[in-house]
Order: sequence, then C-alpha cells, then structure tokens
Amino acid sequence: MLHKLLITAVLALGLWGCASFSPIVESGDTQEHDQTPSGTLPEGEGWWYARFHIDWPEGEEIRWYMGTLIGAEVIAPTFDEYYQDVYIWRVHRRASRDGHGHVFSFIFYSTPQGAQRIFNTIENHAVVKSLLESGRLTRVTVDDVTRISRPNIEDTSDDHWPVSVQKTWPAMIMGTSRMWLDLVSELASRESSIGGIEAKYKKVQDEITRIWREQGQHAVLHHLNAVFAYQPLLIRY
Repeated sequence: MLHKLLITAVLALGLWGCASFSPIVESGDTQEHDQTPSGTLPEGEGWWYARFHIDWPEGEEIRWYMGTLIGAEVIAPTFDEYYQDVYIWRVHRRASRDGHGHVFSFIFYSTPQGAQRIFNTIENHAVVKSLLESGRLTRVTVDDVTRISRPNIEDTSDDHWPVSVQKTWPAMIMGTSRMWLDLVSELASRESSIGGIEAKYKKVQDEITRIWREQGQHAVLHHLNAVFAYQPLLIRY
C-alpha cells in the first residue's frame, strides 16, 4: 500500500532528528533577558528557541531519554502555565557530531514579553538547575528577547520547501509535538520514580520507542497519508 512508502523515509530521518531542517544559530545570552523590563521589549510576535544542550561523551550512545525527561518535567508544566502566550509551538531533537552535538529544543511563536516569561521559568526550573549541576546538561541557551529575528510564521521552516508548505507546516508539527508530549506525560504518570528520574525516563523512552515501532505506521503514517488522498510521494535519501 502507498502509505508504506512513508516508513523508510521516517526511519532514515529518525536517528539524527532532521538536523538539516533546523540549523542551530546561537542568537542570545541565557541571562540577558532577565534584566530587561518587559515594557522596553519590541512590539510584535516571532519565533523563539530554548535549547537544551545534552551531554554526549565520545563513544557513548545518544541519551534520547533526556529530551523525553525535559519534555515531561520542564516543557509540559511551563506550557500549561503560559499556553496563553503561545500561538504555535513544537519540540525538536537533533544529535550529530558536527560541533553542535545533542540538542533538545522548545520552539514557539509568541511576543517578546511571552518569551521572556517562558525563558525565565525554564532557566529557574529546579529540574533544569539539577541537570546543569550534574553535567547532564552542558548549557541552556535562549534567544535574545530584545529583538524579533523571526517574525514570519514560515521563518523556522525549511527554506527549500515551497512557500505554501513553509507557511502551513508549523501547524502539522505542532499537532505531532502535542501528541508526543501528551503521550510522554501519560506514560510518565504510570512510571515509578524509584531508582531516580533518569531511570524513570529511560523506561518511558523505551515504551515510546515500542509504541512508535508497533503503532506509528497506522496511528500516524497511514492517517497522514489518508489526509493527502493516498497519493504517491517521492522519497529522497
């Protein structure tokens, strides 16, 4: 069936997290916005990044579960508190030995004032501070809220796509991110914390991997293909 054509593409991209689609450009200091009164921030809306740089020693496997931990423990409660500040959002993962390493990102479209509130909450979160102190996170970087550098809804899409796709893709990936975050939170609520937070989220990540392997084809890929009328698609590697 035509929907099976999607599987190979998703698996091929899965390991590295579509790194070519979201290049990392560090654009802000993690402390600069803390001292900026909200009344002096620019008017308007734009895209903002909070990037969690995860320790990945040479010769060791990628700790995918760390992004899962950050999603459930940091992003989910922060989003629940400030959802009114966020127009559209997504999470993103990447891991590559290209100088940027392993990064989990929370990407959202908001006002500078909203971004400031969210960044302050993330940087002062007890779990974030603990992960930084333990070395599991090497640093957390956020965008400079004193300037809007990505004002257009298409500004974080792949610029190789047609403009129509660039403008509409954020809605699709937000739904996917919402499903993933809710699934992570659901599974985490059933899992004991005995053994520590990392052990807990290793189990959650293993279960997410199992669910994706067994249910992803029909629950996600088949229905995505159905929306587009089961038409053939070109697969590039």
